[in-house]
Amino acid sequence: MISKKNGLFVKSKTKWVHPYKDHPTDRLKIKLILNEKIKGSRIVGLEARIESGDVHQMHIHKNEYVLVYSLSGKCVVTVGQKTKTILPHTMIFIPPKVPHRFYNKFSNPWEGIAFAIGTRKKIDNIWMED
Repeated sequence: MISKKNGLFVKSKTKWVHPYKDHPTDRLKIKLILNEKIKGSRIVGLEARIESGDVHQMHIHKNEYVLVYSLSGKCVVTVGQKTKTILPHTMIFIPPKVPHRFYNKFSNPWEGIAFAIGTRKKIDNIWMED
């Protein structure tokens, strides 16, 4: 729990995992950094990685705002009706219920940091691709 006076310093201690066992064709890898409940809300922070040729498939989040910051590599990202190739040092804002997809069609892995901010409920992706 985050202290009101002291804050929190965290470092990822996990290995890369594919988090969506119920959707095995999605190829996003993550390392969980932060999962904090704050006054009726929750913030989840994670490292994200998409290998060359892999896709984090089109989906929405019902209740979460998502911020993604690109650290390295390139990735083709669709948010709503817009598709762009993102480079390092690019921030992406994804409101609730907006479809989004990440596709690494490039030769090097893409890595970023993502934060999901929403209700205390478990983050539930609604998949729009098989």
